[in-house]
Amino acid sequence: MTRRNFLKLCTSALLALGLGRFVPAAAMDLKIKFPRQIITKDASRSRTIMWQTDGARENASFVLKNPDGTEASFTPEANTLLQDDTTTTFYTVHLNDLQPASTYHGTIMMADEALSLAIVTPAAELTAFTALLIDDSQCGETYAPFESLLQKALARQKDAAFLADLGDLTDNGQSSWHWDSFFSVLDECRAKTLPFVPVMGNHECYSLDWQFALPRRYLASFSVPPNGSRNFDGYYYSFDYGPVHFLVLNTQFEELNELKPGLLQEELLWLKHDAESTKKPWKVVLMHKDIIAYDEYQPQAGHAGGISDVGHDFMKAFDALGIDLVLTGHMHTYRNRGHIYDEKPADHGPVYLMFGPAGNERYFVPPDETFDKVSLDQSDPNVYRNYLTLTASPQKLSTACYLEDGTLIDRVVLTK
Repeated sequence: MTRRNFLKLCTSALLALGLGRFVPAAAMDLKIKFPRQIITKDASRSRTIMWQTDGARENASFVLKNPDGTEASFTPEANTLLQDDTTTTFYTVHLNDLQPASTYHGTIMMADEALSLAIVTPAAELTAFTALLIDDSQCGETYAPFESLLQKALARQKDAAFLADLGDLTDNGQSSWHWDSFFSVLDECRAKTLPFVPVMGNHECYSLDWQFALPRRYLASFSVPPNGSRNFDGYYYSFDYGPVHFLVLNTQFEELNELKPGLLQEELLWLKHDAESTKKPWKVVLMHKDIIAYDEYQPQAGHAGGISDVGHDFMKAFDALGIDLVLTGHMHTYRNRGHIYDEKPADHGPVYLMFGPAGNERYFVPPDETFDKVSLDQSDPNVYRNYLTLTASPQKLSTACYLEDGTLIDRVVLTK
C-alpha cells in the first residue's frame, strides 16, 4: 500500500466513525476569522493582511495606525469560495510604502466586530535574523498535536522573524474542517503576529474523495508575492529577508499535470531568471517534495529509491544557479544529505535537508545509505515530530533541527 493510500484510508475511517470534527473554541461564533500576515517581496516595506468569514461577502474595512499617530483606511479585496458545502469569503489588504524598523497597528472591522493586530517591519538593511520553519502540519482526527509542537517551538523562538510551513499544511485541500483546524492552531498561537510563508504540498491538491484536484482553497487562503505568471500565479514565488533570497517552489507536477499542464517548464524558466537577478549573499529554496525518492514510486523514473523525479527536475538548475540550501519535507522525518552534486567538487552545490512532520501523521521511511548523513530514527513514536530554525547573517547561514521537547537533533553551518 502506498503512503498516500494509507493516509487516505486512515482519514476515511476516522470520518466514518464521526471523528475529526473538533475545531477550537476560538474559531467558533466569530465573523472575523483567522487574521494572518502573509510574507511580501520586501517585508521591511510591505505586508499583506488576510482574514476570512463564513458565508458571502460582507462590508469590511481595515484601518492602519501609523507610527506618527495618523491613520489610513483600506477597503479589502474579497474573494468568495464555495467548497465542501461551505461558503467562505477571504479578505485581503496589501500594505505598501511602510517604513522599515517600525511598528504599525491595524484594525479589522466587520459589522459590530473589531480585531486589532500589530505589524512590525524589520530594518531595511537587516544583517541577521532567525526564522522558524515547520513542515507537514497535517493531522488526522485532531490538530492538537500540531498546536502542541507549534506552541513549544514559538516559546523557544520568541524572536522568530517569520514562520514558514513547507507544504501539506492540512491533510485534505478541500476539507473545510481541516483548513479551519489548521488556522485555529495559528490563531491560538502567536503565529498570527508573524509573517507567514506558505508552501504548497501535495495534500493541498487532493479533493474530498482523494483524487487530484486544483488547489483552490490554498490559493484563496494565501495572497503570496506575484511571480508574473498568468497561469500559475500563487503557485510559486520569491521574497527577500535580510541577507537571504528565498525561492518558494512548487513540486506538485504529478498532481497537477493533467489538470493544469505546463507548471514545471514555466517554473524552471522563472527560477533561472529570479535566482540570477538577486544580489543577496544567500539563496535558499523552500519546497515540499524531496530530491530523494526513498520508498516512494517515481512515475518519471519508473522506480523507487535514488534521486526522485523532483530531484531530476531541479538539481542541475540548483547547481548552476548557486543555490546554497534546499529545504524540503514530504517524507515526515529529518534527513541531512549535505552536498549532492553533479560533476562538481564536494564543497559545491547546495546542502539538502529534509525535516518534519509538525503534525501527527506518521509512517516509516527507510534511510538511504547512499545519501543520508544524519537520519532521525522513526521507530520511536515519541521522537518523530520536529521543526527547524534558520539563522542568517551575510557571512553565515545555519540551521538547527529540534524535536518537540527541544532536543537538538542536528546542526548545519554554511559560511562564505
